[in-house]
Amino acid sequence: MVEVDVFWSYAFGSGFALASFRQLRKLQAASGDTDSRFDIKDMVDIRKIVKEIESGKSPAFQNEYFLKNLLFLSLLFVPSGSNLLWSNPNWETMQVGSYETIPGWLVSGFTITNVTQGILGYWVTYNYLMQGKYFKAAQQTALSWLAFWFILVNGWDKTGYKRFFSKNREAFDDWKWTNVFGWVGSDVVRMLLSYGVFLIPILRYWMTKWIEDGYTEEMEMLEVPIEADDRMKRMAESGGLFLSFAFGLLGFAAVAHLLIRWLGWIKGSLAFAGLFWGGVMSKKGIGPAIMKRLLRVDTIEGTPVWELAAVEEVEEKLVGIEV
Repeated sequence: MVEVDVFWSYAFGSGFALASFRQLRKLQAASGDTDSRFDIKDMVDIRKIVKEIESGKSPAFQNEYFLKNLLFLSLLFVPSGSNLLWSNPNWETMQVGSYETIPGWLVSGFTITNVTQGILGYWVTYNYLMQGKYFKAAQQTALSWLAFWFILVNGWDKTGYKRFFSKNREAFDDWKWTNVFGWVGSDVVRMLLSYGVFLIPILRYWMTKWIEDGYTEEMEMLEVPIEADDRMKRMAESGGLFLSFAFGLLGFAAVAHLLIRWLGWIKGSLAFAGLFWGGVMSKKGIGPAIMKRLLRVDTIEGTPVWELAAVEEVEEKLVGIEV
């Protein structure tokens, strides 16, 4: 949907960076670049992002993980969204627009941001990973997924789920729960299922493979024995955690919706923010435990990659290796 895809594409980009964090940190360390240290203001500065991409030297963008992120967004995600917008404009705009009312600039903006937001999500997450701030990087993925689900469930007027389960504007205006049956048999659901069958396995395979490859390589460097037979088990576990992580946030979005309905926007939002941040996103919540298990790390923060590069350079000089 037009209203949620900016958050969804951000979540995709962030997830790609998160899954390949070991490989990306290794590439950054190997580059010897110690000048590309960005704070949050720099991370969202479009000019700096464009400059990094155009340089052709940035380890952030000169790798297969960013390339696959870009290809996934532009060749798969954008066409699926634009196809839904063309074939079902009522549903794709959450029952707001139609062929007659959707302006051309909205269509262009929709397709562009489905790519640019994914680049932004990747870039912000990448920078947190380079700083060793693993949990802040994971928060980028989690919060964007939460925003995606919240808009679908609640929307801007507490009717998000009604808009989602209505196949067109007429069904939404005459809302009743039996509309769900009409929605299930609509073109929208058939298209969503066909996209899901195709896109979800690609996402799951790439992300779980990158986590496993990075983890295996790290263990081999530490001379820790790895059982080859366990590879598929670990990948299956990572895939399950990814899906549980993403779709589990739907439950939190539903809780947010109910609190807003019961308490109103201000009190409900504050109550949910306290509950979610304290129970999930804080260092004492369940979020760090999930992240550590998913990424297979022992702590929520690691050494900044530039310090690792400096240590490796010193060690090489000490053993007489030319650098």
